[in-house]
Amino acid sequence: MSDAYRSPDATGTHPAPATGRNGLAVAALITGIASLLLLWLWFVGIPLALVAIGLGIAALRRARAGAGGRGMAIAGLVLGAVTVVIAGILVAVGVSILNSDEGKDLRSCMNNAQTQQEQQECSKRFNEDVNN
Repeated sequence: MSDAYRSPDATGTHPAPATGRNGLAVAALITGIASLLLLWLWFVGIPLALVAIGLGIAALRRARAGAGGRGMAIAGLVLGAVTVVIAGILVAVGVSILNSDEGKDLRSCMNNAQTQQEQQECSKRFNEDVNN
């Protein structure tokens, strides 16, 4: 809607359209993308995901006030949440594997291994057990 069609506010002037920039929305999007890409480095990916969620929420609040960037804020928030969900799934799968009989055998073998070669043999035996 152009200014010609806007009604004047209490001061008699036409209010300016909301075209401000929302730096928090951009930051939420960037940290959300980075968290998903760096998830394999869990000590980097998970904290970035939490930061993306926080920035996304703050950016959405600013967007409601007219700062713009609502789409980027939502995208950053969603990417951060997806990263947290994927990390949770990976942790659950890892814990279930380590608590399986094969995982317990691997831990026992690794604890008793004296050399690098014995540890590699433990890993090889674990992989064979899992694949069969």
